[in-house]
Amino acid sequence: MREQRLIQSSIVSPISDLSHYRLGSYYIRGYLKGALSKGFDPEEILEMADIPSSVYTDPTASINGEQLQRLILKIRAIMNDHYMGFLQVPGKIAMDVEAGKASIEGETLGQSLRHLNAFVNAVRSDEERTLTVEDSSGQCSMCFHFTGFNEDVDTHLAYWYRLYWGYKFYCWLIGERIQLTEVCFSGPQPKDCIAYETVFDCPVMFDQPDNKLCFDSKYLIKSAFRNSTDLSNDSFPLVYPNANWFTIPSNYLNLASQVERLIIDLLKEGTQVASITVVSGILAVSTRTLTRRLNQEGKSFQQIKSKIRSDIAKDLLVNSDITLSQISEKIGFSEQGDFTRAFIGWADQTPSSYRIEHMK
Repeated sequence: MREQRLIQSSIVSPISDLSHYRLGSYYIRGYLKGALSKGFDPEEILEMADIPSSVYTDPTASINGEQLQRLILKIRAIMNDHYMGFLQVPGKIAMDVEAGKASIEGETLGQSLRHLNAFVNAVRSDEERTLTVEDSSGQCSMCFHFTGFNEDVDTHLAYWYRLYWGYKFYCWLIGERIQLTEVCFSGPQPKDCIAYETVFDCPVMFDQPDNKLCFDSKYLIKSAFRNSTDLSNDSFPLVYPNANWFTIPSNYLNLASQVERLIIDLLKEGTQVASITVVSGILAVSTRTLTRRLNQEGKSFQQIKSKIRSDIAKDLLVNSDITLSQISEKIGFSEQGDFTRAFIGWADQTPSSYRIEHMK
């Protein structure tokens, strides 16, 4: 019998080399500076984050990745500002939530990033995000630019926080670690910074024109399978207080994604699009339980099945020369007419028209 394929709700995929990393006074005092300027007591914030308050005044003190995670989340929460006082105009946590909702509307990472950038650029005049793709090299860049900094804040820390937070979020969206090719900062390298080449696992450049993450554009077509349920539970490690700041989320799959990948695996093994009875049997749950849990994630088995059929049909129409009848049979339609009607619902055009248009 096929082994059970339910994947546990693991939220971590840490970089093992960073488990021992410590961050010194430069990071501790730097991230508390915005709160201090707004009248908050930094030592009280540290205690609320379950960190000894003495690290604020001890120049030799350091904190680990778990403590940094708690500190950043506590500063954000107590100030209701996901910019943590770096910018003159606060960014309410509710805006961060809405930005997350905008990003999960995309079906691919590229679509998600464009939705997210459009949202942020529309509601903020002091933060600009730009996604660029170089056709010649196949590389893409996510650029971040801030204006309107508060006085005396360390702008490098604002960019490091934004780039690393963004990077972790993008990995979470597609469920795998994105291999960066380069990270750039516009300012000079701080003398007390940790080894960013290890943190980002790629070359890191300073005194550059832009603050950006660079990676292969192949990641832009990766499926972004997260949904609103994922944003609000413990699988979203960016807001999970017990996570490690250096954790790169990659291996968690919600149930809808497990079902989707299972159906695709079965198709690769020569099985036609599996029924809910077959899938629930492999996952060792009843069809009723599977339906209920998918509903909790805002999905249905039929939606998942239709998406897979649509994706496979479109791929075969563009990247193969097999007949419409063969495509129809491959994705489980007994009649070509039924396939044609379904495809019109997916793409607002017939399979033949789609093939002609996209093979130009």
